[in-house]
Amino acid sequence: MMTSYSSRPSLNRLFSYCLSVGTLTTLSLLLGFAPSLSTRHSYSLDFSSQASAQDNQQKLRNYAVSVMAMELGRQNAYNEIKKLVGTPPNIECSKPDSLNALPANAKAIAVNYCNQSRKIVESNGLTIETFNQITVNMQKDPALQAQIQKIMLDIQTKK
Repeated sequence: MMTSYSSRPSLNRLFSYCLSVGTLTTLSLLLGFAPSLSTRHSYSLDFSSQASAQDNQQKLRNYAVSVMAMELGRQNAYNEIKKLVGTPPNIECSKPDSLNALPANAKAIAVNYCNQSRKIVESNGLTIETFNQITVNMQKDPALQAQIQKIMLDIQTKK
């Protein structure tokens, strides 16, 4: 009997893709990197020129690097809070009320994570506003989501 393993790399890629999508979605929902509906400010990615496209490509790469760098800390913070309060409520860094609803020890963990996340995003050359807007755009645009997933896979395979 002959067994073919030719589909194994594609299964690994599919698994990595699904894991990355889940990570991005969970991160944005749990930690406040979520849509901000405001008519006063509009942030968008403009692909109208080559220079702008290169700048946007760098922003997307910085976004992917930031998300990947935050993931372990997010998991650790979530697990620590879960030990303290059971199933954690929806925690959003940009909404102080979601943090204030936590007991003091759990709140300290969440605040620490939010501060670390902000530093990671900023150290990768993005503002929180830009990071959040890319998250919103990615959730609305499957092509952008696929582009970010490809960047994340490229980063993972280069390690």
